[in-house]
Amino acid sequence: MEIDRLNDLPQEIIIDILSRLPVQTIMKSKCVCKSWRDLVESPHFASLHSHHAALTSARLPVFEDLKFSRAHRLLGFIGGNEIIQKPSKGSVLYPHSFPKPNKPFIHSSVNGLLFMIDFDSMFEVFICNPITREYVAIEMGRDCYSYEYAFGFGVSKSGQYKLARVYARGDYPIDYQVYNLGIGQWKSITTESEMAFWYQRAYVPPLVNGNLHWLEVLTDNVFLYPRKVYCLDLETDLFKSFSCPRSISLQKRGKDLQYSLSALRGCLCFSSDADDDVIEIWCMKKYGDDKSWTKDYVIKRKPHTLKIPEYFHRIIESQNHGREMLYPVKAFKDGGLILALHVSARLFYYSGTTKVVEEIKKERNHASSNLVIHSPSFVALKSLVMENMRVKLL
Repeated sequence: MEIDRLNDLPQEIIIDILSRLPVQTIMKSKCVCKSWRDLVESPHFASLHSHHAALTSARLPVFEDLKFSRAHRLLGFIGGNEIIQKPSKGSVLYPHSFPKPNKPFIHSSVNGLLFMIDFDSMFEVFICNPITREYVAIEMGRDCYSYEYAFGFGVSKSGQYKLARVYARGDYPIDYQVYNLGIGQWKSITTESEMAFWYQRAYVPPLVNGNLHWLEVLTDNVFLYPRKVYCLDLETDLFKSFSCPRSISLQKRGKDLQYSLSALRGCLCFSSDADDDVIEIWCMKKYGDDKSWTKDYVIKRKPHTLKIPEYFHRIIESQNHGREMLYPVKAFKDGGLILALHVSARLFYYSGTTKVVEEIKKERNHASSNLVIHSPSFVALKSLVMENMRVKLL
């Protein structure tokens, strides 16, 4: 009877109510009746749910990908000032298993879609929505292997979902390509001049304002100099650049890079962990205007707090890593930050009130893993890809 009364409401009101519910409740509502299932699976619902999620401080799932075992797990949730809460077993947000022999690891997440790379087969990469359980396999192309490329995943201002891949010999990129899910093929990008931005396969270029971002880092006999930010506009598939913040602490050569780019509360941010005593974070207040860089955080670090456990040293040294870079993951309204170490993905919370950095305890730390903050959505892959592109279910 109660359901009948709800169904008497205008469809616009029903879909608005459902889109404001928690993800697990929405998943259960699909089983109530066929009309609700159809509403939840509609493109309008996916758009409305994403809009409401962006306006709230809903908890964001945190996936940790264990690079050595090719396994991934759901650590818990970030939201408000709650840092990590272990999810219950059977949660709809637990990542599903891929059919054998695929064992892709999670590279990044955009609007509820996970970009995953399969280093075992090397010939495919994947886009997956763990909520709808849909995924598509994207072929790398003839004589192209996933381990040879650095990737980026994002969405343009008009809603085009795209992959970017960069190929390099040595330290500098020499080939750039973009894959549009709505077109279904790789396209080469021409550049006016040779770009020499920092290249590392594990690097995830942050998505801000419909652009993916990379650092250009120059070097001399002593120091590294972060000089420019290169951004790829996913609307036009064109590169442009602007300057890094000024008065940055310089890093000595011979160590892993201690500069990073990230997205915090919709702004592009530049972080410097080159100083052993402090971490400095600049935020670009007006996108594309390099005069709008503002130093928002100066965080004093406790060296013993960030000390790498002894049993990690052999693995990290074998990969030629120096001191792990600390970088920001999420900013809170009260000035707090979640920070992570680049290689081991150990998590820390910086209090905007007490100005203290404390480690967030996890059940287990790993020598090498990848941290991905994922915002669940109901975006249907079938609505994004070419008709002849096969969408499979997990």
